[in-house]
Amino acid sequence: MSVVPIIGEGEFEIDDEEHDVLPESDEDNEEEEDPEAPQRMRTHIRRGDGHLYRDQTFFNGVAFKDRVLDYALRTRCNIRQYRYDKDKLGFECAGLGENDEACGWKIYASILPKDKIWRVRLFVDNHTCEVNGECEMVKVPVIARLFVNKIREEPAYYMPMKIEELIMANWSISVSRPQCQAGRNKALKWIKSEHDQQFARLKDYAAEIVESNPGSSVEVDTFQNDEGQDVFNRIYICFDALRNTWKESCRPLIGLDGCFLKERIKGQLLVALGRDANNAIYPIAWAVVKVENNENWQWFMQKLKVDLDLKDGDNYIAVSDRSPGLIRAIKIELPKMEHRKCVRHIYGNLKKKHGNKKQMKSYIWSVAWSYNEAKYQQNLDRLSCYDTGVYTDVMATNPRSWCRAFFKLGNYCEDVENNSTESFNSSINKARENHLCICSKQ
Repeated sequence: MSVVPIIGEGEFEIDDEEHDVLPESDEDNEEEEDPEAPQRMRTHIRRGDGHLYRDQTFFNGVAFKDRVLDYALRTRCNIRQYRYDKDKLGFECAGLGENDEACGWKIYASILPKDKIWRVRLFVDNHTCEVNGECEMVKVPVIARLFVNKIREEPAYYMPMKIEELIMANWSISVSRPQCQAGRNKALKWIKSEHDQQFARLKDYAAEIVESNPGSSVEVDTFQNDEGQDVFNRIYICFDALRNTWKESCRPLIGLDGCFLKERIKGQLLVALGRDANNAIYPIAWAVVKVENNENWQWFMQKLKVDLDLKDGDNYIAVSDRSPGLIRAIKIELPKMEHRKCVRHIYGNLKKKHGNKKQMKSYIWSVAWSYNEAKYQQNLDRLSCYDTGVYTDVMATNPRSWCRAFFKLGNYCEDVENNSTESFNSSINKARENHLCICSKQ
């Protein structure tokens, strides 16, 4: 059965000792981005230098044609193809010089009889034409190739008018709006085909993981649509080596978080991370789902509970931003697990409501770092005197769930924030831009 993609329809180490130092990576310390930087990144399209010479060799005709295209884009000459044989390709300049004389530039390559390598047999590097902003090589397929990666990243930005503008800005070549529309449509078809192929390979990918990593846990969850096709719903992966190492060598602590995938077909990545004896991040398991909701978090926690043999969660710690779906899943699947809140998320929510008050951050972190109940109460009293509104909102978050004074004693950790998962999510930014199979591998 074919697999139909539907995700998103339509479209490491922590310092535990210096608790007297406020964290420096909160939102109020972030530098403002240069508004022109994204524009520069968007307009840059990397191509080769287009260097050509006689007896130059290529692995195939496609590589030769691509080099000629690079030459045409660099020189802005009106290059066109005049020979299309399977074993021979020829290009010439269609430009005109003085008195409408034809330009003499020409290049021709063919396959060598013995080793099947393409070699440039003829190269007349003599332009007598004037550049006029035309290039017959820049047709619909070429426009699609030039912009397919950009369209994959930002389809809403690279519309026909923008593509037309960029071709003129980068190469001073004039193309029509309908050409750009057709090129964009062709690129979108290529991208859709890539996604369909990736989802169709998911079950093969899962089988390969189990074969190459015996004992690993992989589940591809699908459902049938009205046409009887298997439609992707979610996937869970836990490698046996990661699972066993976590059980034997890591702290009994699990950081849980979800982050968005950045590909054309949207979804969310759920991750479970451990912490080794050196407080370094250790990945345990992950899943890709359509959305971060009650059902998917419970499904993920069910798989994690079985794979890690967590039983009812006693003697284990979970640290997260405590999203409603995750809170519910842990209460159902692991009722005895201690579930800590992340103070960074608490502070971030308070800052949205109360603004960036100068002393609010230090008061909240003092409460979080309280090392006994007396100190905890003392810091709460100080917060109440500072601002009763902030105090009321802090109490509504149940500060005992993110204060060090009430954490379990043992070989866990004293972290009051979920920095490890946030750092992990940042470290896989590039992987999150790829297709599902490639993202899982990375």
